[in-house]
Amino acid sequence: MKKIGITDRMSFLILGIFYCLTFSVGYFFVSGQKNVSYKSLKSTKKLIHLVLIDFKPSMSATDLQLVTDGAYSLQQIPGVEDLNFGSNTSPEGLNRDYTHSLTMKFNTSRDRDSIYLPHPIHQAFVKLFVPYTESVLVYDYWE
Repeated sequence: MKKIGITDRMSFLILGIFYCLTFSVGYFFVSGQKNVSYKSLKSTKKLIHLVLIDFKPSMSATDLQLVTDGAYSLQQIPGVEDLNFGSNTSPEGLNRDYTHSLTMKFNTSRDRDSIYLPHPIHQAFVKLFVPYTESVLVYDYWE
């Protein structure tokens, strides 16, 4: 039987300590960070509310400015984020008569459903906006 020398014993001790430290770091630090990054990734998803609009040809520039101001007033509603209102600039010609869009983001569907949709500012905007439209398409999705 071969005798184990002091150098071999020290090597086994160093390997054992290295293995224990690696396991401890992985268990206490990396596993906790994995859950944190998943939670932060989940909280960054936004609900996109996209409204495509085909305005009536009789709409004047003054009327369009009134609707534009009304659209941007929706930013006052709690939960509405990153609101944009603008006209189509695509050169493809596939807009199917939709000339403008209104886009906003929400953190949760509750912000859209329970706060935004029934809010008096939104209801007033709908009453102002709808008479000027030929067609409206609403499409919501999670980014």
